[in-house]
Amino acid sequence: MAILHTVLFKIKEDSSDEKAKEMMAAIAAFQNQLPELIQSMHSGVDKSAQTQGFSYSFTMIFKNKQDLDTYIASEAHTQFAQNIGYPLIKDAIVVDYEIPGSKF
Repeated sequence: MAILHTVLFKIKEDSSDEKAKEMMAAIAAFQNQLPELIQSMHSGVDKSAQTQGFSYSFTMIFKNKQDLDTYIASEAHTQFAQNIGYPLIKDAIVVDYEIPGSKF
């Protein structure tokens, strides 16, 4: 069954808008780097007045839990986390759930 993977980020207060843009571009690049794993992807900057500081987010759809696990362990994800994510992200919320009746 398809898995929806959603991540919300709080950026550290001393981080620049330029670094946040670089982070979002790196996240968007995952779909081209791992097309065999990521079925679809959307990312962006929150426009809600109720962000609670979680201003950046992305959602990916995977065919199954195994593909999500492969993505998490991938070199692309590991390098992103070490070089871009951890230095920039203050806090994150991750939610993964099955999508009943999904076409994937």
